Amino acid sequence: MIKLLFKYKTKAYLLLWYAFLLLIHFVVKDRYQVFVFIFNAVSLLFIIVYGIIVALCLYKHKALLISMLVINCVLGVYWYNNYHYNTEDITITNASKDTHSILFWNISRPTNLPLEDILKKMKAYHPEILVFVEAKNISDKDISTFKTHYPLYNIQQLEGEMMIAVKGEIDDIKFNKITRGSKNNLVAVTIEGKHYKILINDLFANPALSKKSEFKSIESSVKSEKIDFIVGDFNTPYESYFFNALKTDFESFHKYNNGFTATWPSVFPVLEIDHIWVSKTWKPLILHKEFNNSSDHGVLIGTFQIKH
Repeated sequence: MIKLLFKYKTKAYLLLWYAFLLLIHFVVKDRYQVFVFIFNAVSLLFIIVYGIIVALCLYKHKALLISMLVINCVLGVYWYNNYHYNTEDITITNASKDTHSILFWNISRPTNLPLEDILKKMKAYHPEILVFVEAKNISDKDISTFKTHYPLYNIQQLEGEMMIAVKGEIDDIKFNKITRGSKNNLVAVTIEGKHYKILINDLFANPALSKKSEFKSIESSVKSEKIDFIVGDFNTPYESYFFNALKTDFESFHKYNNGFTATWPSVFPVLEIDHIWVSKTWKPLILHKEFNNSSDHGVLIGTFQIKH
């Protein structure tokens, strides 16, 4: 093996880089600034594709070729089992009265609110809470049209290019500019006489910079407030080290997907950067995800119920 590495330096570098990518993805993750870009930019699917290419480059060395193909087959099975789910569908017709839904969507700064798409989701899933980020150019006419269709909902634009609609009352809003390009709103609402708090996040998109400060801020909010839902465009993959801090008190809809888990970009979704987390008071049931031409992010509709 040592002789092979010296004799075939280029191929050796390909192998070492492959091993390095696996180390970053599974062990190091985005804990350290120096590795953040590699972690954010190179998904496991890309690593597997790269591994297959490396294997083909080693076709003259059968032992290495077979080993690499076996490793990538195992990784392929792991990827499919952890990034694709066939969750049993829950519809409004067979759901219990304790079943609820929340919709989250990064609508990518549209010239108008994509009302046609939103109203279709309202009809299909009846979410009590709707949250939008990058909702920059929302006109009073669009808001009025939504209220005409759903008069029981209160809808309000928030600082930081966000918007929320709830089937109830919006009681309090606290805006927080975390860092340049990152912000969140903590919104207290009342739905059917019950009080909930929703932390809406929109974090900066630069994949080369660490979001350690952002997650520290979110963690601080979680410790100081009784939050029920954490939603947003985190521009951070689900595998991120920083999501570990949420797992004690919250559960992600990741494994409740009905299909592949990636949320962006819509043409070829490879990264799961939009997230819905619910307090462990709730039991996630299913996450529906849909893509359309209105945004480069998928629409997420999480259905859940109170734990008994």
